[in-house]
Amino acid sequence: METQFAQHPETNANWPDSAICKGLTHVFFGPAAERPERRAEREAIAATYCMACPVLMPCRLSARLNREHGFWGCENDEERAAAGYAPRSPSRRAVIEARDAARQHPDHDATADLAS
Repeated sequence: METQFAQHPETNANWPDSAICKGLTHVFFGPAAERPERRAEREAIAATYCMACPVLMPCRLSARLNREHGFWGCENDEERAAAGYAPRSPSRRAVIEARDAARQHPDHDATADLAS
């Protein structure tokens, strides 16, 4: 049984057509129990694709609004959580800590980060 999640209403569903990461799932989503060193290497490679991608910002916005896991728009789970957009089910301690730290700053407007 596959769980279906509704997309956030502000999500642009057309940006994936222009993404240069098509077919590179293994670069943007690590395996279970991935070692931290390997994850850093994989995310550095993913970031090079993101920085050259014409839809970096729509990708980042989509990941934030839809609380995605993985490396999207040149952000990993911890970076999104720190910006106030933790994944639906944070799995790593660092993501949970980033989410909780972001929640402790009630004056932080996470939506303002989307404009940058």
